[in-house]
Amino acid sequence: MLIYFFGIMDLMASMIMILFSFNIIFANLGWMFGIYLVLKGIIFIRSLTSLVDIVAGILIILAVFGIINILTWIAAFWLLQKGFFSFL
Repeated sequence: MLIYFFGIMDLMASMIMILFSFNIIFANLGWMFGIYLVLKGIIFIRSLTSLVDIVAGILIILAVFGIINILTWIAAFWLLQKGFFSFL
């Protein structure tokens, strides 16, 4: 059950990152999901995917300030596939 929750949250975080690239989303959601990803990465720090979660969270927070680059897109697709595979 917890895996499905994390999967849904990863899918939502990836959608927020993609929407930030097109200037469609509000900053409050970016802050919430950025902090969520950083905290989730810190809690489960023993794996490599947790480090990627921390980086993705930092990239969402940077996207709030308008700093969007190719790493933002890579992190968005990483979270998208990670969220998708949590349901399989």
